[in-house]
Amino acid sequence: MNFKLNVENLKCKDVLKDINLNIQEGTINILMGNNGSGKTMLLKCIFGLIDYEGFIKYSNKILNNDDIDKSRKKLGIYLGINNLENKNVFLNIIEPLNNLNYDNTKSKNKVYEITKKLGIENLLYKEVNSLSHSEKKIVSFAQSIIHEPKIIMIDGLFDSIDIYYKNRVINYLNQLKKTKKCIIILTTNNSEDLWLADNLIIIKNGKILVNDSVYKLIEDENIFYKNDIKLPFIIDLSYKLKVYDLIDKLIYTPLEMVDEIWQ
Repeated sequence: MNFKLNVENLKCKDVLKDINLNIQEGTINILMGNNGSGKTMLLKCIFGLIDYEGFIKYSNKILNNDDIDKSRKKLGIYLGINNLENKNVFLNIIEPLNNLNYDNTKSKNKVYEITKKLGIENLLYKEVNSLSHSEKKIVSFAQSIIHEPKIIMIDGLFDSIDIYYKNRVINYLNQLKKTKKCIIILTTNNSEDLWLADNLIIIKNGKILVNDSVYKLIEDENIFYKNDIKLPFIIDLSYKLKVYDLIDKLIYTPLEMVDEIWQ
């Protein structure tokens, strides 16, 4: 397999312990683990926000080694809304492009394009302080990836967010995965989000315990129980119905479940 992102023997602040992780391009990867397991710290290490031991490579080149600024052009990270300033949405989103000395016309076009795709073009000239919490989250997300990074890291974006914006983000991430072959890593503790991803990464006590295809892992319910992760509702229901011989296979969607039981 041709892995594009490689984390080797990474250690950080007595929290992350000998992390080894390989991720392919063009994939969405969900990172799950209890609070304090090291999810956010791992993303910060990859981005270069905190010091660590070990190696992080993209396309076999070490990230955050000699030229952090050059590395960060390949990286985008969403960590919340604290990066937003008290000015309008347009100025917040375009700021990273100004810092990277993008052409002014090109920068404006990028802002118009991403806000339209995320459904926030109507907010462009509103002050950030006037926005709802969900709106602030989407604006901050747009700001974090406006420079079209190859590796996109998203921490807690889907917590307490309007379903309209969540669906917009999901559609956009799938587009980036297919057209740009981006590596996308997002943290969530909602097992219903598993269907967004190609792969599930489970981190516990600062160690990677699982890194494999979601559909492969879903076939073994014990992996979820051992790591204190709930199965998605339909999968959990499937296992229970199989016990009573009401179905003979796992069902992945509500519509499939209705069809199977109806038969």
